[in-house]
Amino acid sequence: MSSNDHFIASSTEGSVAPSSASTSTKPSSTISAKPFINRNNRTYINEPTLLYPLPVDLAELHRQSLRTLMLFQVFGGPTTAPEFSNKPPSSVLEVGCGSAFWSMMCHRYFAQHGHSSISFTGLDIVPLVGSGLDQNWKPDKDMQWRFVQHDMRRTPWPLPDNEFDLIMVKDMTMCLSTFMREPQVLFEEYLRMLKPGGVLEFWESDHSIRMLRPHVSKPNVMSKPDSDSDSDDSSDDEGGAERLGAYIMTNNTPLSAPLNPYLVEYNGWVTKALDALGVSAVPCTLIGPYLLQEAESLMELRSKRLAIPLSEIRWEREGVGGGGKGLTASQAALRRTALETVVGLIHALEPVLREVSGKSQDEWDNWSGKMMNDLLREGGTSWGECLEVGAWSARKKLGSGS
Repeated sequence: MSSNDHFIASSTEGSVAPSSASTSTKPSSTISAKPFINRNNRTYINEPTLLYPLPVDLAELHRQSLRTLMLFQVFGGPTTAPEFSNKPPSSVLEVGCGSAFWSMMCHRYFAQHGHSSISFTGLDIVPLVGSGLDQNWKPDKDMQWRFVQHDMRRTPWPLPDNEFDLIMVKDMTMCLSTFMREPQVLFEEYLRMLKPGGVLEFWESDHSIRMLRPHVSKPNVMSKPDSDSDSDDSSDDEGGAERLGAYIMTNNTPLSAPLNPYLVEYNGWVTKALDALGVSAVPCTLIGPYLLQEAESLMELRSKRLAIPLSEIRWEREGVGGGGKGLTASQAALRRTALETVVGLIHALEPVLREVSGKSQDEWDNWSGKMMNDLLREGGTSWGECLEVGAWSARKKLGSGS
């Protein structure tokens, strides 16, 4: 499904109250009257103090939408929280909503199950869904939708206490680098806005790449969310992940540095570049510990981490612990999507990667062309290079106030 049809701008004025129509708030930040700027033929947010390194053009929004679709597939829907299996949330906040693609897909998912009255709110520093302003725009025609424009570095956020049943924080580590070393301020806001019993959920992907070494998948037992490679899922999820072409990560999952020379170079550059911005290249190792620090206010901490190989792996084809096997069409498609989103991320981070690498523009273009050919056409990830993703959720304790 293409998300391009939905990249239409939302308005920056309107009522804060949700309704069946689309609404949006006046911006509560000091963004320039010209919210976007063009650099190196890519579009960026025009805010000098914002350290967000990614562009916000159609190519990047499409990459993020592909990543979201992929995560929907491997996580089995818009949320991993079992609370919503039979009773959906009535009010949902997407933090850093961007194009609001996740909100749209969440609405469609629950609408297909007979629940179409969910109220959605998107929060972001600027509308990232097109060039024109349309007061009546919303991600899907029959959604209850409001957009709140706000610089999330400024707290408190302009949203009521105890408002939401579900708060989704997806791929936000690059956006909120200011808070990543001291996340308590963010969690105070999440907990303030979350209803008692409501769910706080994070989806993240690591920005650096590791390699999955040969092993035989074994059903894992319930595990606590205090490990940076944890899962609380049973053997059913192990089999489900394998059917999709991914691997459930446990403490025993063998991972090491990649062998692909282009990804080895990329790992070094991205780690150094993001560190300079106060961002971790491996955010999946941080979310679990952050949630554990809020144990006084949160309960029922759960997590699922997956390794998605970027292509068919040699040891899968040759066989480990049994006969070799090829990929099904759906498994190959999932892995190709993961690979394309990784290559797209490398392109999106070009300015900061090129600066760290010391390459000239011509040298970078030459490296980039060879990298794309190796990864996309010559099977350069067949050693087991993989994308690591995760989902974490917890409920606000029933006795917790705002």
